Amino acid sequence: MMKKRTKQILILLGWLLIWQMAAILIHNDILLAGPAEVFKTFIGLLGQGAFYRTCALSMGRILSGFFLAVLTGIVLGGLCYAVPLIKEIFQPVLSVLKAVPVVSFIVLLLIWQGSKQVALWVSFLVVFPNACTAAINGLSAVDAKLKEMADLFHIRGWGRLLYLYRPAFLPFMISAMEISVGMAFKSGVAAEVIGMPQESIGERIYMSKVYLDTPALFAWTLSLILLSFLVEKCLIKGMRLLLEPTGRYMAARLSKGSRQDEAGKMGDIIIEDISKSYGNKQVLSHFSGELKKGGRYLLMAPSGSGKTTLLRLMAGLEEPDQGTITFAEVSYLFQEDRLFENEFTIINIMLTTNRKDKEETNQAFYERIRETAEKLLPRECLDQPAKTLSGGMKRRCALIRTMLYEPDPESGICLLDEPFAGLDPETKKKAAQFIEEHLHGRTLVVASHDEEDAALLGGSIWNINELP
Repeated sequence: MMKKRTKQILILLGWLLIWQMAAILIHNDILLAGPAEVFKTFIGLLGQGAFYRTCALSMGRILSGFFLAVLTGIVLGGLCYAVPLIKEIFQPVLSVLKAVPVVSFIVLLLIWQGSKQVALWVSFLVVFPNACTAAINGLSAVDAKLKEMADLFHIRGWGRLLYLYRPAFLPFMISAMEISVGMAFKSGVAAEVIGMPQESIGERIYMSKVYLDTPALFAWTLSLILLSFLVEKCLIKGMRLLLEPTGRYMAARLSKGSRQDEAGKMGDIIIEDISKSYGNKQVLSHFSGELKKGGRYLLMAPSGSGKTTLLRLMAGLEEPDQGTITFAEVSYLFQEDRLFENEFTIINIMLTTNRKDKEETNQAFYERIRETAEKLLPRECLDQPAKTLSGGMKRRCALIRTMLYEPDPESGICLLDEPFAGLDPETKKKAAQFIEEHLHGRTLVVASHDEEDAALLGGSIWNINELP
């Protein structure tokens, strides 16, 4: 890092030397002021109170337009994402705003409202299409599989915003803001140069031109560059902090409410003559079966035989082409882990887990879930982002999350799709024991193509290929 920084400094000093040599050769401050003269003038500006007032007023106008554009862009982007028709209506407007020259905006605004707030509205018009497009793209980038998982585990409100949309949305907004800050300052000051509102950086630059004061022109330009740089770095730094994992107490506050024991609410699960196809591929054909309340069932068949499709139908995630199926609230271990990769492992588990009762404090809840999770996962990995875990650890995290999610204890159904994938024999035994301890009387359906793995849990074996 130090070597890279030293290299950058040397390159900068090299360009300053070239600039100074060019100024010496030209030997005319009106045509080209050297860096020494510019820095001397800049230091002089720093000693004047009017300099800070001028910078503050210009920044106030430009940043007001910038943040108004970001806020408006996010709101409209959200509406475009939620309602495709709105996106179709506003797409031509966004394209026009991106294509129209900034000077055209400046002239029109000067005609419509004068020079006082022209910098604000020019900054708004330049930044708004970038912010809106970034919002649309960011929201559209949400992983569909994670969204399905959040729906099934009833992650709503702030939990959905923080853990599902935030990681997808912010990178697009950060990229847009890195471009837009400089654009806002350049276009805003250009508007001030043309409109010349009093006590503005644009006015000072224009007056430097009038009096042929090239050192002052360069000094004010340097001020603009530094202000733009500082605002960009502070803004991007703050936005990147928003991408950091949330604290465990935030996850505790957003966890599921206390569970209610409602045993007996649901009876047997009846599957009657269901069929399902995807395009020309028939996955299930006239499949029927009955799952007794509290029973254990192992779906045995080779990969691609329709086990996952049947589980998805039982979870209500898809509709059969024909036939009927009754199902209750489910806890589902997907074939993929579907974790919030940037969040700590413990947060992935806490977010969907029920509290024991309404009186359980955040600290007690956290300690209980942590103690439970340590039965399958090493202590240290619970405080690491999920993306740093090995494949087997991710699988165990997803399994813990599934087993601790109990919307209706003793009356729901637990669906596990290849629960032991990627686990070694000893860990498989621990995982099977964990499932036993946290099944709590729920109906269990396990899909597997490995009879030895499935046998760890016992139960009736269904072979999809052999059932009518």
